[in-house]
Amino acid sequence: MNKNIYIEAIENSDCAFAYHKAVFDDNNKMIDYIFLDVNKSFEKETGLKKENIINKRFVRDIALNEEYARAWVDIYEKVIIDKKMIEFEDYSKEYNKHFKIKAYYSEENCFITLFTDKTFEKKIQEIAKYFSENMGEDVDYKKIVQLAHEITGAEVSAFNLFDDDGKNFTTVSVFAESKVIENGLRLMNQKIVGRKWAYDPAREALTAGRAITHFESLDKLTGRTISKEVVKQLITAFQLGEVVVAKIEKDGKVLGDFTLLFTKDERLENQGLLKLYLSQLGLFIEKTRILQSLKESQKRFYSLAEYAPVGFVSSNTNGEITYANKRLLEIIDSPSYEKTAKINLLEFPKLIKSGFSEKLKECIDNDREIIFEMSYESTWGRHIWVKVYLTPNKENGRVIGANIIVDDITERKEVEEELKDKVERDPLTKAYNRRAIDTILSDRLEDARDNKLSSCLAVLDVDDFKEINDEHGHRAGDKVLKYIASRIKKELREKDLIIRTGGDEFLIYLHDIREPKDALKSMDRIFNKITGKYRLDDDLGERSKTIYIRSSIGVSFYPKDGEEVIELMAKADKSLYEVKRSGKANYDTDL
Repeated sequence: MNKNIYIEAIENSDCAFAYHKAVFDDNNKMIDYIFLDVNKSFEKETGLKKENIINKRFVRDIALNEEYARAWVDIYEKVIIDKKMIEFEDYSKEYNKHFKIKAYYSEENCFITLFTDKTFEKKIQEIAKYFSENMGEDVDYKKIVQLAHEITGAEVSAFNLFDDDGKNFTTVSVFAESKVIENGLRLMNQKIVGRKWAYDPAREALTAGRAITHFESLDKLTGRTISKEVVKQLITAFQLGEVVVAKIEKDGKVLGDFTLLFTKDERLENQGLLKLYLSQLGLFIEKTRILQSLKESQKRFYSLAEYAPVGFVSSNTNGEITYANKRLLEIIDSPSYEKTAKINLLEFPKLIKSGFSEKLKECIDNDREIIFEMSYESTWGRHIWVKVYLTPNKENGRVIGANIIVDDITERKEVEEELKDKVERDPLTKAYNRRAIDTILSDRLEDARDNKLSSCLAVLDVDDFKEINDEHGHRAGDKVLKYIASRIKKELREKDLIIRTGGDEFLIYLHDIREPKDALKSMDRIFNKITGKYRLDDDLGERSKTIYIRSSIGVSFYPKDGEEVIELMAKADKSLYEVKRSGKANYDTDL
């Protein structure tokens, strides 16, 4: 096959190609290499013309940086010695590009290199990484301008930020390839970084409608903002040529721009990459400003929350605590935030039992505000009453958790309970009065219904109580009633009740009896406790009297005899009537 076909393919390939011959010193150490041939892509990628480099040595004749050039010689020496292909990536500062390079041995002391320009890909990765890692953080203006500088190959790059009005702007960072330029600007008393520039309508007119604007020289851009004499000195001193203004915009609003200065022999590089950088930078600056503003708002919010008189806690959708203020720790008597943060609000058994977890899940799942009161005993043993406000926490319209306000209403509840207790208590016996039938007793039966429990309701009547009052006086009768109530109370559990329903009549409620025989045992104890002799002192405390007390008890069962209070009381009254009719001083044993 005709070799010219291969030569033509190499010449027109997008991959840069170069053919070299190694140069050795007297000790047979490779010290340089000669260019024997290159293709068009090599010329394009490096800016080196074929006619200027063929048969010339790289280190001695071509490279601008000898130290950097020798590093490449060391790499290629391995190819010659090992006669193997190597592949590596490198950033060429000299050409301001990232290259992926393949080098392989071809014949005696000769090797071939293939260059692929990875600048665009590498810069995109670097820019994307910087933006993703720093979104919402303080903007590193030096890094921002350095990235632009590396993309464009400018001699001097300045980063300007516009005020909110999009007119005046401030130069926030400058990157110069040479310290000589920075020093030169100082000598000319031209403070650039931190300088605020007044609105220049001529500059705006020159750049209007274009993301990137090219100017032949600096004086075409500066107009009257810098004196012509100073501009002339800058152009002459630093051999400045083209100037480029690259605008950073978001939704039609100019956020800032880069002013890029090039020497007379330089031109803007990687314009496509620069445009992409500008668009991403606009998004980055705008979102960072929003996030920083949000952070400031959150900071102020949490500062207020930290010292608020109510407890505040926030959680994510999994129930994990993300914040809790000092007041919340005080309310639940927590020893530390760290201990509290270990509690999962959706999974903690005590919170599930209290109903809190179910309401929190409803708030998050249904995007719904919920307010309720609850009694709670914290992990650290504090019994409290709290009013809870659940509000969905949203981000971009999506629920990401809940904000929870916890108001300690324990003191208020205690006062309410005390007042309620006074209203529902019989002042003589301290048993509940008839009001408790419609409130507390109804609640107990509802609990029994919800939890499928059995209960017992009994009506107790003191036999011949009128005779006690007639013979010994009403004060003695009152003392008897107080004794009876106190003795019954000692036999009751926490959720059992004693209610004085009339003069000498009491209602006894036994919650969760499991089986009727358990109620029989309880009634037997109560009957024996209140039946017998009562020794009463007279009002002066000088004499005492003995009174024999008997009682009758009728019973009914929930849910066997009914599910409503009125049904159960009617059945218990009927049972009591049967006991009275049969001779009194007994209790219903038909259990």
